[in-house]
Amino acid sequence: MLLSLLHPHTLPPAAAPQRLNGLRPVPAGQTALLADLRGPGCIHHFFVTLPPRNLRKLTLRFYWDGEETPSIESPLVDFFGIGHDLTTADLRTALFYVAPRYGYNCYIPMPFARGARITVTNEAADAVPAMYWQIGLSAFDAPPPPWRLHCAWRRVMPAYRRGAPLTLVEARGEGRLLALMYHICKRDSDDRWSHGGGDQVFIDGDTARPAYIYGIGGEDFAHHAWGLYPALGPWSGAHMVHPVPDVKRAEGQQAFEPHGWEQHDGGRYSMYRYFIPDPIAFRSSMRMTFGTCANEISATTYWYQGEPHVPFAVLPPPERRIFGARLAEEETWKPLDLPGSLPVAVLGPMKPGDNGPWRPDRTLDLAADYATDIEQPFGDVVRPPWRIRWRRTAARSGFLDLAAIHRPKAALRARGLWNYRHVPFSSASTQLIRLKLPRARKLLLRLGFEDRIAVWHNGRRVADLNRPDPALWGTVDVPLSLAAGRHDIVLACAHERWCHWSAWGIYLRFLTPAGKPVDDLAFDPFESLDPTPERWREDWPPQEPATLADYRDPLYFV
Repeated sequence: MLLSLLHPHTLPPAAAPQRLNGLRPVPAGQTALLADLRGPGCIHHFFVTLPPRNLRKLTLRFYWDGEETPSIESPLVDFFGIGHDLTTADLRTALFYVAPRYGYNCYIPMPFARGARITVTNEAADAVPAMYWQIGLSAFDAPPPPWRLHCAWRRVMPAYRRGAPLTLVEARGEGRLLALMYHICKRDSDDRWSHGGGDQVFIDGDTARPAYIYGIGGEDFAHHAWGLYPALGPWSGAHMVHPVPDVKRAEGQQAFEPHGWEQHDGGRYSMYRYFIPDPIAFRSSMRMTFGTCANEISATTYWYQGEPHVPFAVLPPPERRIFGARLAEEETWKPLDLPGSLPVAVLGPMKPGDNGPWRPDRTLDLAADYATDIEQPFGDVVRPPWRIRWRRTAARSGFLDLAAIHRPKAALRARGLWNYRHVPFSSASTQLIRLKLPRARKLLLRLGFEDRIAVWHNGRRVADLNRPDPALWGTVDVPLSLAAGRHDIVLACAHERWCHWSAWGIYLRFLTPAGKPVDDLAFDPFESLDPTPERWREDWPPQEPATLADYRDPLYFV
């Protein structure tokens, strides 16, 4: 079954089974070589056990086929699915098994062609007195398929407030997203950890078949319902939930949430999701994000792809990996410069329909602001009537993450319960792309969407697209005949299907009539506009990370 992870590739048929065993101390500040394998082969089982001390200060690295930068880089125990700087967990699945008490097992197939080098670096102040490892593998007479296992680790403390999703991984090339281990320590007293936002995967933005996969985040990502509970499923589950829902608070403390939904400040949660029965393949690029509250978050992402791979996020120093240590996102992460990005101005959120604050057939005034009856965006302390204005952003590799831009923060109804901090089920957004052509030409505007979207060219409506309910995300090509000069392409995008919750994205790309990418278009960068809260460009000011002091207002305890 696990060999099907390499689908559509298959391993060579002739294999000689082998097993490697090792035992040695790892002095402080030194790197232990666990294996230096030669020739084509595939690792089927990787087992490690060692004394449970400073395990996040031990860095595990895998190098495939003579590469200089590792394809797997993670703190040792986080690679095996253990978070929160702990040493063990009740994890029993097909890919990972943590045996009582400190037996760490991985069963993911890891093929290699010319060789594999595995190291552990001890960055703690104390030596590891003894580390034992065992590697089960097969040797082949012919090279295996070109996909290699990759693994990257991220940690943020505290994460950004809702609206700026945490990017877990970006990849370029052909491959397959395999699994995610996700760990949250609730440090944001403002909300339940599960209200941070949705999980989103942006796929193949620079090809003819881009795809966008979304969920509503929280416990639903692990296929739990109405709260996260300790339970182990074959492909998804939660292997750490503390305290467990339904456990009463200490005597004398008021319970603000009903049983089953209770999420204590300081509570720790670990969940996993394996994309095996529902594979997520990509041909040219992949980006996965997860919406967050201001909590402590760490995540380990696993995927297959061919080499070379793009650089990972910088692994933080050992003292910044441990549980509770502050670590800003900018200290480790620099987003990729993927092809197909273009500047966009956005206006919203607003109620859908022609009675909104602005219609595409009106005169474009990028300096104006407009009233909206959708409640305040993010955490700004304002009172109605709320105002919206044109802001600049960018469609990275063709994808525009509207949930990150327009995610409002409505009034709190009860602490942690039904506070509606997501895009309303009925809302709309307007996007402007302004380009200048030196000569007349015909183009295709490829749009990816799932609800309703109308296209306006220089004030004239040229397309009105609507998907039936239930909506499925897909692409449509809109032909445009453009004369020489400036052109305003305006999109009026509705958000009315009921289960977006925290994920709302569209795709836009200009192509030739033959469907080929167009690289010589000149776009207005909208430099005079303020940036949106979407945080992809380094020259845009980042949002301020939240602190617990921000959430001591009595309003949140009504």
